Amino acid sequence: MTGRPTISELLETPGALLTRSHLRELGLGRSAIDAVFRSCEIVVFPGSSRPHIRREAYLALVEASNYGDDRIR
Repeated sequence: MTGRPTISELLETPGALLTRSHLRELGLGRSAIDAVFRSCEIVVFPGSSRPHIRREAYLALVEASNYGDDRIR
C-alpha cells in the first residue's frame, strides 16, 4: 500500500484508527460524527489534539445501530 490509505482500506484493516475526516468521507454529517465519537472510546496520543476511534468500535456501533424486522426503534 502506498500513500495514504483510503477509508475503504482502513475499514478492512484490523486495528485501524479513524478520525472525524474519515467518517466525513463515509458521508456522515457533523451531528452523526459527534454521536459516533460520543459512543466510542477515544484514542488521543500524547502531544496531539486529534481524536481517533478504533475501526472495530465503529463497526460494532454501526452493527448495533441497524434496525431490521427483528428490532423496533
